[in-house]
Amino acid sequence: MREKKVAIINYGLGNLVSIESALIYLKIKNKIVHNPIDLKNFSHLILPGVGSFSAAMKNMIKFGWDKEIKKFYSNGKSILGICLGMQMLFSDSNEFELSNGLGLIKGKCRKFSKEATNKIIIPHVGFNQVVFPDTAIWSGIDKNCSFYFVHTYRLKKIEPNVRCGYTTYGEKFVSFVEKKNIFGTQFHPEKSHSAGLKLLKNFVNI
Repeated sequence: MREKKVAIINYGLGNLVSIESALIYLKIKNKIVHNPIDLKNFSHLILPGVGSFSAAMKNMIKFGWDKEIKKFYSNGKSILGICLGMQMLFSDSNEFELSNGLGLIKGKCRKFSKEATNKIIIPHVGFNQVVFPDTAIWSGIDKNCSFYFVHTYRLKKIEPNVRCGYTTYGEKFVSFVEKKNIFGTQFHPEKSHSAGLKLLKNFVNI
């Protein structure tokens, strides 16, 4: 069995320290990676994200992360995108300007609907529940647990062969995705107490 070691991607727009601290607490080997070529030394990859989709993807392409992450996926290694990192796994987003994502999963990222924003405060900030599928990454996690969110955009029009989890905030939206060796959480597991830590641990054990 290969040694399990997690790469935390540093492309200039990510909340790296909180993820690193969570993995250290779980006694999981990890490293913040600054050079895309170094991904070959890792079994798992976490793609964090804070900020705008367009700026993040420009950095991903500028520093060559896009090609190496796609290669990582093609090699069957596990990827977890968190918040903006989850959104970048998809086809595109129109945040500020229409920008292409990594395209590992077909789907679009759009702002909460006008109908929803008339009833709720945007961005969506705070703890909320996730109705999640019965898959290995959710093993041992109570269905009544809540997870920490902070976002203005959410996923729409996702391809049908993706297992999804859902959250309601003014409208029902996709807050978790799973396709083969790709996982994504719109919420921040590293800020979601014991349930979030359990999910990170499960991810590494997949």
